[in-house]
Amino acid sequence: MKKFCCMVLLVLCVVGLPVSAAAQGYDLPAEISVTAAEAYFINLDTGLVVYEKDADTPRSIASLTKLMTSLLLMENVQDLENTMITAERNLYVGSIIDPSSSNADIRPGESVSALNMLYAMMLPSANEAAEAVGYYLSGGNLQNFYAMMNQRAKELGCTNTNFASTNGLVDQEGGNWSTAHDVALIAQECWKHEIFRTVCGTQLYWMPMTDNSAHNYAQFPEQNPNAAYYIQSTNRMMSPNSGVYRSYIRGIKTGSTFSAGRNFASAAVNERGETFIGVVLGCPYDPPEDGYAYSFHDTAAIYDWIFSSFSVRPTLDTTTPITEVRVEWSSESDRLQLVPASDLKTILPNDSDDALTTTFDVPEQVYAPVKAGDRIGSVTLTLEGREIGTVDLLAARDIERNTFLFLVGKTGEFLTGTYVKVVIVLTVVFFVGYALIAVRMERARKAQLRRQKRRAKDERFDDFPPQQQK
Repeated sequence: MKKFCCMVLLVLCVVGLPVSAAAQGYDLPAEISVTAAEAYFINLDTGLVVYEKDADTPRSIASLTKLMTSLLLMENVQDLENTMITAERNLYVGSIIDPSSSNADIRPGESVSALNMLYAMMLPSANEAAEAVGYYLSGGNLQNFYAMMNQRAKELGCTNTNFASTNGLVDQEGGNWSTAHDVALIAQECWKHEIFRTVCGTQLYWMPMTDNSAHNYAQFPEQNPNAAYYIQSTNRMMSPNSGVYRSYIRGIKTGSTFSAGRNFASAAVNERGETFIGVVLGCPYDPPEDGYAYSFHDTAAIYDWIFSSFSVRPTLDTTTPITEVRVEWSSESDRLQLVPASDLKTILPNDSDDALTTTFDVPEQVYAPVKAGDRIGSVTLTLEGREIGTVDLLAARDIERNTFLFLVGKTGEFLTGTYVKVVIVLTVVFFVGYALIAVRMERARKAQLRRQKRRAKDERFDDFPPQQQK
């Protein structure tokens, strides 16, 4: 019992241990260095992490906060184009009106469509737009909106995130923080929305006229007569004229303050159609000599390395059986082949010759009838100790039941079953007990006979008294 308890404790300890960073992703080659304090790059086709660095350490994320604000806007407003949101005048206080605060020139009291609020948050990182969206979605109570943000973060699996701001102007000491891993989770959820992919992939957007705008509408009459002004993306990696331009970048969002440093969440799609989400946090605020933020340089270096060194590959063929099991109660076949339910894509080094290790979880036998597509078991694939994934194993064909074999098998099962075994045991016990009782009774009978004989002999002796001496 003591040994069993120790084993249970050991299992519980192992299960409770977090997965180490070394167990996920690959190491950067020695010739590549990054300035980011945190990084997290994941392939969306496989769900596998390619690279990470201290990805679960909480820190200020600045305007990457607007990813959650944008997500809640997309999830809670069905008609983004026709839903109007007013930038309430009471919101234009504190850091919102600071000259250094990023904005989309949305004026106090101006009503802007939810769609254009999304463009304002994602392109120039407009703080007033995020504040207006939070105020609108919470019914005029920003504290309630922070609660909405935190609840949604928990639902997405964020474990080291807390929001106390719509826009990221509150730092970690003020209660607003996240991690590279958690930001990636939020970015992935945003990426699922087609409108988000369109918005964050836009470099320049013309803000349309509004009924209550104070903008000079005649500023750009030739370029766009219906526009008041244009806004631009802060994502320099999408600008062909920049020194950090990469054609594979499709968005998503920058974020920076002096305390947070330079942060960047990105989406990338390479020429093979493979999609990635990457996050770098805590890069130096001041740029290098070329003037482009270290967050862009780090992101470019990591993606360039990934795309030149790795590729997504299918590891299983759904049409090719990979194992088999024994079949009972069938005259068609005594073996059933199993095929994987999916191809289970993985991302591997281009020069890797390492074979994947397969571990099967299947029963010793199955019983007819079996239908093609029935789940029979599963297979788990690992590479160099890293679990790639687990896929269900399905029956490759139908197998009918043979009635005679079924009856024979059931009879055999019955005869070897627990019920019969119990009956046999009870019968044996009965007969053994009966035999023991019979033996005891026979012994008692014989003893009784001996006693009776002795009494009879004694009685006969008593009939002849001993002779008197003369």
